[in-house]
Amino acid sequence: MALASNALTTVADVKTYMGVTSSTDDTLIETLVNNVSDQIERWCDRQFAATTFTEFIDARGTRTIAVENPPIVSVDVVAFGARDSLTVSSATSTDLLATVAVDDTQARLYRVASDGTATITTLALATYPTTTLLSAAIDGTTGFDSSVQFNTPSYMLHRLGGRDVTTTTAYLTAPDDAESEYRVDFERGMIHLRADAFPRFVEDRLNNRFPQQFQSVFIRYQGGYSTIPNALVQAAFELISDAYSVRDHSNKVNQESVGDYSYSVRPVAEWASSVMQLLAPFRRIR
Repeated sequence: MALASNALTTVADVKTYMGVTSSTDDTLIETLVNNVSDQIERWCDRQFAATTFTEFIDARGTRTIAVENPPIVSVDVVAFGARDSLTVSSATSTDLLATVAVDDTQARLYRVASDGTATITTLALATYPTTTLLSAAIDGTTGFDSSVQFNTPSYMLHRLGGRDVTTTTAYLTAPDDAESEYRVDFERGMIHLRADAFPRFVEDRLNNRFPQQFQSVFIRYQGGYSTIPNALVQAAFELISDAYSVRDHSNKVNQESVGDYSYSVRPVAEWASSVMQLLAPFRRIR
């Protein structure tokens, strides 16, 4: 096992914090680092390690939107609207079902033949980085036809669940307006639309605003921390140390005594309070 890419600290730093010098429990500590890092990310509803993110954001007709994983380091593109990029249809008239779906990492083709046999084909967007390449791969998959309408990066395709193509053609779309003027608040992860290059609304009050639609704005950016903030590291230290210290006895015991020797453990409520104070500034509130 190795440290996960989202690990908030290292085994060596945890051992230093806890005063552990032996390597006997290195594997256990590594597991705790990974588990605690996951728990913190889930509670804060965001990722922290620096990487490239692609997100579709609900804009709600506003001029300013927030990304999910600040701070922003750089922005590749902000786009909205929709344009047909490729078509998908069934190539076998006797099939009982044929669907196409797109998620963050792949296109998924699901087919049920006339005898009930089901086949699933997944096409990684990283392997087929343009919709021209992706369309060709779909067209080369048994039971499906596809043609490209407009070539664009595959990662910009709108996400959709299984869309039936047995009797109709599915049009997979991508944002087409990427020329609008916007400003970026890098630290807070905010994108502010200054001017829409292609206003789409009759009412002036809706011009120069992001569309009020579900997942209407696409953004690809580099975000997160190249160096994890000290508060996050400290929170990880405390949770890992707490889990490590109670691995051989009940974590419900506050005090134990052996002869003249005794020790006490801080109440769980106090641990929770100290950790929450460290994590609160990083928590994303939807």
